[in-house]
Formats: sequence, C-alpha cells, structure tokens
Amino acid sequence: MNPWLMSLLLYVFLAMFAGTIADRYWILRAGEPDMRWDRIGLRLRNLLTIGFGQKRLLYEKAAGRMHVAIFSGFLVALLRTLTLIGRGYDPQYHLPFLVGPVGVAYAFLKDTLTLVVLVAVGYAVYRRLVLRPRRLHLSAEAVLILFWIATLMITDLIGDAALFRLQPDFPERTGAWVGNLLTGMFAGSDPATVRVWFEIMFWGHVILVLAFLNVLPFGKHFHVLTALPSVFMGRLTPSAALERMEFEGRETFGVGKLEDFSWRRILDMYSCTECGRCNDACPAHLTDKPLRPREIITDARDQAYELSDHLVAVGKLKAQGRVKEAAELIAAQDRPALVGEVNSEDALWACTTCGWCVSACPVVIDHIPHIIDQRRHLTMMEAKVPPALQNALKGLENNSNPWNVGAAAREDWIGDQPVPLLREKGRAEYLLFVGCAGSFDSRNQDVMRALCTLLDKAQVDYAVLGTEEGCCGDPARRVGHEYLFQMQAPVNVETFKKYEVRKVVTACPHCFNTIANEYPDFGLQDVEVIHHGELLADLVAEGRLKVGAAAAAKVTYHDSCYLGRHNGIYEAPREVLSAVGGLDLVEMPRNRRAGFCCGAGGGRMFMEEDLGTRINHARIAEAAATGASEVCTACPFCLTMLGDAINETDRSENLRARDIAEVLLENLE
Repeated sequence: MNPWLMSLLLYVFLAMFAGTIADRYWILRAGEPDMRWDRIGLRLRNLLTIGFGQKRLLYEKAAGRMHVAIFSGFLVALLRTLTLIGRGYDPQYHLPFLVGPVGVAYAFLKDTLTLVVLVAVGYAVYRRLVLRPRRLHLSAEAVLILFWIATLMITDLIGDAALFRLQPDFPERTGAWVGNLLTGMFAGSDPATVRVWFEIMFWGHVILVLAFLNVLPFGKHFHVLTALPSVFMGRLTPSAALERMEFEGRETFGVGKLEDFSWRRILDMYSCTECGRCNDACPAHLTDKPLRPREIITDARDQAYELSDHLVAVGKLKAQGRVKEAAELIAAQDRPALVGEVNSEDALWACTTCGWCVSACPVVIDHIPHIIDQRRHLTMMEAKVPPALQNALKGLENNSNPWNVGAAAREDWIGDQPVPLLREKGRAEYLLFVGCAGSFDSRNQDVMRALCTLLDKAQVDYAVLGTEEGCCGDPARRVGHEYLFQMQAPVNVETFKKYEVRKVVTACPHCFNTIANEYPDFGLQDVEVIHHGELLADLVAEGRLKVGAAAAAKVTYHDSCYLGRHNGIYEAPREVLSAVGGLDLVEMPRNRRAGFCCGAGGGRMFMEEDLGTRINHARIAEAAATGASEVCTACPFCLTMLGDAINETDRSENLRARDIAEVLLENLE
C-alpha cells in the first residue's frame, strides 16, 4: 500500500481531532468538581447493560432495534478499521487475534452486520423523512450522517470484493460471504481496473472514517464518543434523590452560569442524542407548557459551544488552581443569562420532577438536577419564585408546612380517634410519618384516619409524632430552596434519633423518598422506610387484615411518580386492590414505569397552572376512558389533583378518587 500516505492521513486527522477533544476537555474542566469513581462494579454493570446492551433504547422496539443494529455494526467495524489502517503499511496485515478460524468467523460476522446496518440505515432514513415522529428534528446533519454510515459500509464491502478478485486465496474470503458474492461485479474486468476500484474503496473508507471522527464533536453525534463515559459516570442513587449542597464558603447558590454546573452536567450536554424521548414523555411538554427537557440540555450545550474559547480559558485556570482569576474571568464575560434567556423561567418552573425524562434517556442524562440547580439560583440568588409559591415557602419557614397552618394544629386531624403519640408512648415498632397533607388537608386527613384504623385492626405497634413532626422538606427542596430544606431535614432526623426510630411508614411518596433517599445525607442511618401500600399488602398477605368482597365495580390505579418510577414500587398498591373481591382492576394505557404524572410534583402542588392544558385534567381523562368508576392512588398529592380534576371536568357523577387505604377499610370482613 502506501505507508507515507497513511501516516500523513493519520497525522492530519488525528491532530485535528486531538485539538477539538482538548477544547471539549477544558470546557468540562470549567465546571465544578464531581466525584464519579465510586462503586466501580455497579458502574461497569451499567456500562454493559445500558451502554453496550442498549437497554433503554429497546423500550421503543422498532427504533431501538434499529439503533442497536447500527451500534453493533459499528463495534464490529471498529476492528475492521484498525485492520485497514494496518494494511496501509502491510497489505497482508491482520490483527493478531483475528487470524485463522477466528479471522474467518469475524469476517462472516462483519459482513452479516454490515448488511444489517445498511437495512437499519434505510429504515432510519425512511423514519426521518417519511414517518417523521414528532419528537425528532428533521435535520440535514442527521440524514447526512446516515448516508455517511451507509457509504462506509458500502466501501468496505466493495473493497473486499475487489481484493478477493485480485487475491482469490486471501485468508478471510471464506468467511466474508457478502464480499465474496460481490466479486461478480468485477467479472471481465482487467486486474488494473480492479486495482483502481480497490484503491478508491480502501482509501475512501479510511478517509471517511477519519473525517467522521472529526465531524462527531461538532454535532449531536458527539454522543458516539461520550455516551459510554456518560453511562459509566451516571448517578447511582435513586433518581429522585437530590445531592446535598454545601453552603460553607460559597458566594453563589445554584446554577446561574454554565461554569456553575459540575463537569458531569456538561458531559450530559455533550452526550444528548437529541432523540426526543424525554420530550415525548414529559407531561409538561405534552400539555403545552414551555418545558422541553431536551432543549434544557441542548440550549445550554449550544451556549457552551458559543463560549468555547472563554470556557477553555476558565477550565485551564481552574485546573491550575487559579480559582480567583477564573472567577474574575467569568464575571467579566458578557453573555445571555443561562437562567431566564437560554432556559426560560416558565420552562424551569413547569417541571413536575416526575422523572420520565430521566427514565427515558438512553444515555442516562439527569435532567432533574439541571432544572433544580437553576431553580436554586432563582430562589436563593434572585428571590424569584411564582407568586402562588410564596405563601407555601412562608408557611414552610414559619410553620413547617406549605399550607401555612399553625404548627400547633398538626395533630388536630386525630380528633377523638385513639391514635398513639410517640411522646406519650415512648417507643413503637413503626413511626407513622403523617406528612403535611395528612395533617392539614381535609381530604387527606380522611385517608390518614382510615390508615390508622387499619393499623389498629391489624394490631400494628405504631405511633405518630404529632406536633413534634415537621415537614419532610420535599417542597422546599424541589422548588430550589435548599437552605430551607437543610433547616428542616436535620430537625426530623434528630427527632427520629431521640425516639430510636427504626421503622418509618408513610402514606406520602414524597415523604417516603425524602426520608429514605435524602435523610441519610443528614445522619439518618439504619432506618427502614416503608410506604403504606407495602405495609397494607403485607398485612393482607399475612391474614392480619381480612378482606371481604365489594360490590362489582371497575377501578383503575394511578401510579405516583415518586412511588413508582422514582422508587420502583408498583405492585404493592395493586395487590391491596386486587385483594378486594368484586373489584375489576383495569389499567390505564400509561401505567407503571410509563405512568403519567398528576401534575403536583416538583412543588407544582403549590403553584398555579395557567399555561396549556392542566396535567391532572389530561390524566383524569385517561382514567375516565377506562370505564372505571374509581381512580385509586397511594399518594396524597395525586389524590388531591385527581379529585380536583374530577370536579373541574364535571365527572363527579361517574368517577371518584380514593386512596387504597380507604378502599381496603371499606371492604374488610
């Protein structure tokens, strides 16, 4: 071949690539530190299943299989590319482990997958140009890349065909069945002509590969290089658990500029495939709010690229420990505001933190912290929150509840019911954490009284904190008031320790998530947190609650996002309902992992919803379409939102909303 030409191509293209990647690296270094090297075993497992195994892509079968085919073909073709580069120096070169029978088997696999890739590319082009799913951008870049991939596959096959015509005894020919079949296209051609074809295919393929490598960092296909590192360094904590913010020594809180993001969040920006799965799943987007989870990521990424020279300089200063100089450079940079201009305030406040975007993302981009960090900036740095939220925050600060009811009234819901108080009882097997909704919202007070009756009938040893209970902190944390959350959480933790609490049961998934997944950062250890749906299912299974039969009725169950998608509890509430004879449990189309939000999460329970269609209206329409007479849930926020939607859409004659505890209590023997 031509060693000089191969060396020149490698030097030029790899030098350009190295320069681009260096810039991208320094942009990462402009972000804040973030430790992502813990629990290596679990990270490797995620890399294998989500990264190489493409697990999340396969949730959408046709598009997923298409992508898996192209990805698999690329992995196999990578070895082929290395072989071809070697043949630029030695025409007979083979990778040491691809000789003999192994080399023949590889050639067979490579040719087979090459055809599969071509079919997959054809489907991808058809899908983009003809089917045109709403979530996909019709971009010239995407179509160009698809044709680029197809050309790479074709040049490889035709190059093989020409090689086999020139060297019929070439070792891998017996395995390369497609290339072997294509040798017929050179029938009657003289060796010189075949040689020209081979040279064109060979060098064309090499140049296309090297050029492709240099194109990747400048568009959405950068994810080809960053997706696997992104998966490896993804979050290992539950999806709704937010990271603790340290306040000591900080002058700014939250994210107001790109440099405030951690480097891991910037890697998210690099890794976005722009597939739109997050938008397609987002309840805010689907009800015509301005939030587009994909654009939250890509618009920030686009600003990072526009500020590339500045961020590279900042990254180099931070890497050298020259933090003060970096801060001065950041302060002097004139740019559109990340919060308010790049990402609009309405978009940031529209998020319900339901987690659908995170669950749907094939490269584990963590959209929620991106949004919450910017809310933190709005709340703690600019004191800009929606007007309706101000009363909730005032209530949290003054009375430790977002209803802003006097803290002394926290145990008034008990009334004459013999609910044990922990301050009087001293110890109990279970602490029943009532939560603010159960304490102050009249509808959810009914649920709490029903739950206590069930626990009494099952002879469960439990008690409540009464006025010693404070808000778990979920509303404050989700709207970005991290400082207020960090005032609330330690108080509850110390109360738990005071009474040596070992088991907490709660009917609120938001309390459940906060206590189970976030309180450990504040010293809560060795405490089991149980949702009331789990406890009730166990009590029924153990025979401690005897369930009778209800009048024949059709019911449907609404999955709370914080119970289901965020914490994986799907079956226990359904088991409670299924235990009641006569009830026909029917599922809504969007259920379990694909469940649709009620609209209350992320602090939205305490904000007005004046843009687009109300999320709870969309959900109750889906529930009503099942023909059910009851929509059941296991979350106080969901119960409130669904009940409101029933009344607001004039469905109260045919549909009602109830908690699973109420249904169970009504149907005990």
